[in-house]
Amino acid sequence: MQLTVVIVGLGGICDQCGMKIQEGRFYRTRDGRTAGPLAARGGRSLGWEGRVEGFDGIQSWTGDGYFLPSCEQHSLDLVKRAQSSVGIAMDQMTLDDYRRGIAKLRNTF
Repeated sequence: MQLTVVIVGLGGICDQCGMKIQEGRFYRTRDGRTAGPLAARGGRSLGWEGRVEGFDGIQSWTGDGYFLPSCEQHSLDLVKRAQSSVGIAMDQMTLDDYRRGIAKLRNTF
């Protein structure tokens, strides 16, 4: 009998997606929140910082997307780049997009 061991990483943005965090971009967290725009914190070797929807203040991440100070799997880890709604019709938006504020309706009253 042969035993196979699979080691699963924490899923940092650079490790799994092959993406690199870029200055001024927005990203999705593990729990679906929007984070950004991100800025290099003291140079790329020290990580990134930016705002997260629903949280006050500035949050920080490592260079590969892990939320600081945990460096363990966390709901605020960055997992993918957020897509903008520019050029997307309202009827193509999902309810989750609307709840996250990607699609906004104007009050016409």
